[in-house]
Amino acid sequence: MAMVALTEKGFKAIFNEGVDATWAHVDKLQKEHADFYRRLNLDSKNSGKPPSTDPPKTRRRENAGANSRRKSGKKPGGQFGHKGSTREQVKIPDEIHCSAPVTCSCGHQFDGSEEVLKTERRQVTDIPEPQTITREYQALTCECSNCGNLKKGNFPAGVKAPFQYGNNLRAYVNYLMSYQLLPYKRTTELLENLFGLKLSQGTLKNINLSAASMLEEAVEEIKAQLTTSDLVHFDESGLYVEGKRDWLHVASNDSLTYYFHHKSRGIEAMDAAGVIADFEGIACHDYWSPYYHYDCAHQLCNAHHLRDLEGVIQNDGHAWAKSMQEFLRKANSLVKQLKSDGKEPLSPEKLKLLLDEYSQVIKLAYLEMPPTPERKPGQRGRVAKGKSRNLLERFDLRRDEIIDFVKNFSSPFDNNQAERDLRMIKVKQKISGSFRSEDMAQGFLTIRSYISTAIKQGLSAFDTLADGLLGKHFIS
Repeated sequence: MAMVALTEKGFKAIFNEGVDATWAHVDKLQKEHADFYRRLNLDSKNSGKPPSTDPPKTRRRENAGANSRRKSGKKPGGQFGHKGSTREQVKIPDEIHCSAPVTCSCGHQFDGSEEVLKTERRQVTDIPEPQTITREYQALTCECSNCGNLKKGNFPAGVKAPFQYGNNLRAYVNYLMSYQLLPYKRTTELLENLFGLKLSQGTLKNINLSAASMLEEAVEEIKAQLTTSDLVHFDESGLYVEGKRDWLHVASNDSLTYYFHHKSRGIEAMDAAGVIADFEGIACHDYWSPYYHYDCAHQLCNAHHLRDLEGVIQNDGHAWAKSMQEFLRKANSLVKQLKSDGKEPLSPEKLKLLLDEYSQVIKLAYLEMPPTPERKPGQRGRVAKGKSRNLLERFDLRRDEIIDFVKNFSSPFDNNQAERDLRMIKVKQKISGSFRSEDMAQGFLTIRSYISTAIKQGLSAFDTLADGLLGKHFIS
């Protein structure tokens, strides 16, 4: 076999080609390693990941900057100058028990005829022992003494069966399960231990579904009022139904709450929920792209931005992210202070200074960031810019949706309202696990929408629920 002579020039070309390929492979591995390390380092403090996915001891790590909540510097408990309060005695107690002296030290026996010179009062507030009351309603049939016709009396409205549970009991069950988040088994145990009532889990399910049906009209009114509101917070989260992950959607503000269950997370579900589809106010959300399908004003959640910026600081070390964090916190503190003082929005001069500072942070950030990678020959799709670059471009291109809260005091700084409204539903799922059916999931959300709205409007959760089951809705 003949040997092929290799010139020095050809050898160098092959060697250089091999070196280039090696460095290209090393560069690829370095990028993969950096991306893997970044994803491994993400948690609820520096990204949008839920706290339930945090590794152990994340909350106790030394890096205090990972927490978007800043320490106030105040000691725990009541602050200096705080006026304490003690519960006062009621003027007219339900029961009065008098204790008169029996025997004097001289041997005299008190018989009640002595004059009372002084009365010392002490009160004890307690609750009555749990008990059930069974009322029997009898419809009497009588013969008319005038014409001989037989006439039967009427049962009260709602009394339709030979035996049924009363409205207070049904309200109590729904209060325990839909507001206090007790699971089925513990609810049956509580009713038996306190009241001696043995209700099956199937009976509890029927009570829940019946209540949801009674409250549907009121919840539709809540949804209608949200649609015409000036500001609504939107968010979504996973909801397990029949062992599969569906989606929980919430639309809410400081006075209304509407929950909705759907198989989808995106536009299909939002259309079915029927709030944002016809909404014309300010929609506050977390920059998830389907929200931009709807033609309304948008306000982005800066609590998410603070966490995302923390991720850039920890994983990429960019100085601009720290500057943007400080700007957002400073602007939020300023707006909060002005709101608490009841002052008007920022003066044009101060507003211009803040907007100029924001623009300066963006300008310096572009100088710090590496240039956008060029498209390689034959490459398809979008060019990967990286998390830091994408976040910077969001701050630039969506600046009006991010810092509108400094111009318009009715715009929120964050989307915490929706996140708070979602939180207790997640607690429910941690306690009870997956919902057994779609009807049970949506029924729970209907009742919870009604109760949450009532509480936001300063009403008693139990009383409004009991009235609602009688068709007396507080919202109309």
